[in-house]
Amino acid sequence: MASNHRLRIGVLAEDPTDADTLAVLVRRIAAAHGAAPGAIGLRARCGGGCAQLRNKAKVWMKQLVELDECRALILLHDLDRNPQNNQLRDEHELYQMLAAIPAPPGVTPHICIPVEELEAWFFASERVLSEICRAPKPAHPSPHTIPRPKERLLELSKGANRKPRHSTNDNPHYAELLELDACARRCPAFHALSEFVTDLLSAA
Repeated sequence: MASNHRLRIGVLAEDPTDADTLAVLVRRIAAAHGAAPGAIGLRARCGGGCAQLRNKAKVWMKQLVELDECRALILLHDLDRNPQNNQLRDEHELYQMLAAIPAPPGVTPHICIPVEELEAWFFASERVLSEICRAPKPAHPSPHTIPRPKERLLELSKGANRKPRHSTNDNPHYAELLELDACARRCPAFHALSEFVTDLLSAA
């Protein structure tokens, strides 16, 4: 791909931290596959949690394509828990719900559902976990099976005073440390995201 080419990707996420973290990962995936610095441009629409994301997705996708000139879209959505019984919702059902939201003509959004939250991906990385824990910590073989990964990271980061050092604001930093190959091997949603980005680069 020519060094002056800029592929613009739109990101829809539940909050700005998720959008910023995903942007770091997308750029790193692109760089790992030979994209020149600046080859990927990202624009985001986010905020308000999962319900607003679903409600606003059609409008946001239209804005990202027509106003921000994005040629591809990534819809990032946590796998929610049912508030009545605290059980995870059905992943296939959520995927179908998101896929049914109409996107602008010519653009099919990539639906990314980390199980249960994006923070699960950090459990694939010994480097990230060791920094959060301030001590050596092995990676988890199946991060997508970890319940409430965001809460688990907070617990792991607690020091002697029992106050957590980790904050979701740190996630973009941890995304810079994440071992991409290990995460792709252990996290199906991240593997699919990586393939989506590399396919975009190949077609550009």
